[in-house]
Amino acid sequence: MKHARLSLLSLFLLTVISCRHSKPGLPFEQVKDIHFNEVRRVFSDGLVFDKQGYQLVPVWKFHFIANDSVQVYSPKKQKYYGFHVYFDHDKIFNMIDSWLVLRKLSADSLVFQSLRVNDKREIILNDEGSKVFMTFYSDAYLKTKKPELIKKLALPGPKDTAFIRQRSKLANSVLDSAFSAREPVAISSTSPFVVAERVVKTEDPLSDMDPAEDYLYPEYNITIHHAYENFAYLFSAYVDDKGKILYRKSQIPIYPEFAVSTPKTIKAILAGYVERYVRVKPGSTLGIPHTSIVVINLTGKKD
Repeated sequence: MKHARLSLLSLFLLTVISCRHSKPGLPFEQVKDIHFNEVRRVFSDGLVFDKQGYQLVPVWKFHFIANDSVQVYSPKKQKYYGFHVYFDHDKIFNMIDSWLVLRKLSADSLVFQSLRVNDKREIILNDEGSKVFMTFYSDAYLKTKKPELIKKLALPGPKDTAFIRQRSKLANSVLDSAFSAREPVAISSTSPFVVAERVVKTEDPLSDMDPAEDYLYPEYNITIHHAYENFAYLFSAYVDDKGKILYRKSQIPIYPEFAVSTPKTIKAILAGYVERYVRVKPGSTLGIPHTSIVVINLTGKKD
């Protein structure tokens, strides 16, 4: 079945024109100057995790100053920044570079639905990015509730635990079903001749990757001194629920003549050096160990 899509043929033009001309827009003036905090972000099935292990986390804090203007708080900069609110049609709008649908509006709470838009022309309705719901409460409303109850709203619930348990059972029996661990694999050395460390990713303005989501793509450096020869391999590997590293595939192209020998050599190094001199703690989510995928820079030095 073809993906169901909602066409937005004039989306880009409307975005540009809305900067210059007033439009009916959405009734955000009704909640003008009311400070809202995001308290829960879930998929349409009520889960905060997807099949790949990505966890939704509520992060937004803002207040509208007009129908078409919003002030958004940046935790990193610890200050508010102004953004334009671009109205499209119905209850669809763009705010903070995100396409959203207004689902609920009151002085106490707001509910937005996130949308995945393709090339500024169409909404992909069956995309997971269009199945995210964001709930916000006003500061005044939050003051009437116990902080621990509000904090609990943002956390995974029993339904998430059951989902992760099921996903883990599958990943531990079928390697290709591996998913990202919220608590990534931990690798440490047990030998003075081996250095094992996780690659710490810093914020890159040219990348869409948020350092807070580093758990999705964990990477490790393992350097072996006094190796039988100098070597360097970059590859991805499965780490199962027992902490065993299993070669998956090279991260760089392999010449056809080395298509068999290179994986064989890497597997031999994993068995001969890494398993012997490296301690591996498997990745886990909600305290449940499961198979996940890591990237390893494996270097050998004869010195």
